[in-house]
Amino acid sequence: MDEYRSPVRVSKLLSLMLRHRPEEFGVQVDGNGFADFDAVISALKNQDADIGAGDVKELVYKAPKKRFEIVDGRIRARYGHSFAMELGTEPIEPPEQLYKGASVSEVEDFLAVDRQYVHLSFDAAVALRLAEHRREPGAVIRVDARRAASDGIQFFDCGPTILAREIPGKFLSIEDTPETVPAGSVTEKQSEGPVTYGRKRRFRSRR
Repeated sequence: MDEYRSPVRVSKLLSLMLRHRPEEFGVQVDGNGFADFDAVISALKNQDADIGAGDVKELVYKAPKKRFEIVDGRIRARYGHSFAMELGTEPIEPPEQLYKGASVSEVEDFLAVDRQYVHLSFDAAVALRLAEHRREPGAVIRVDARRAASDGIQFFDCGPTILAREIPGKFLSIEDTPETVPAGSVTEKQSEGPVTYGRKRRFRSRR
């Protein structure tokens, strides 16, 4: 892949196509978010003739965040959709708490409105890191995930993150900034390697 076909460029095009506006690319996405792999490659080539299947496979299999997956000749974004879709997986039993990063200006609105399709981190410090903006410090919202699950809210395993289709505001609260991670900073340990959403272990499916 040359400098003009960087993983970042390929990822941005795939995200726009598979997460947000597939119709603009002439790509059909099914109810589980999958599109035909060859059709996606053709659509990408219409945007950049030098992007090929190898570029996409390299992104899918080597990128640390695992944003996309290929299954039986089809490809989909694993999370981050702006349209409704079925994950095709069983809901899991979440940990006691999960975390969502937000900019400081977003917090009041986030707490006031029930949220849909929320992607959550396992660790508050990681959520803070993901939330930090260049011009604005980040904040962390705590989700009482186990309590929400007992109230019927479903959580789904999306690799490095957990997806909840909806989070009522009553399960959200402000998380105190971890003492070991001052606002606007990243510890030496966190600065090494890719962001993993603080994932440490998998959780049981809820039958």
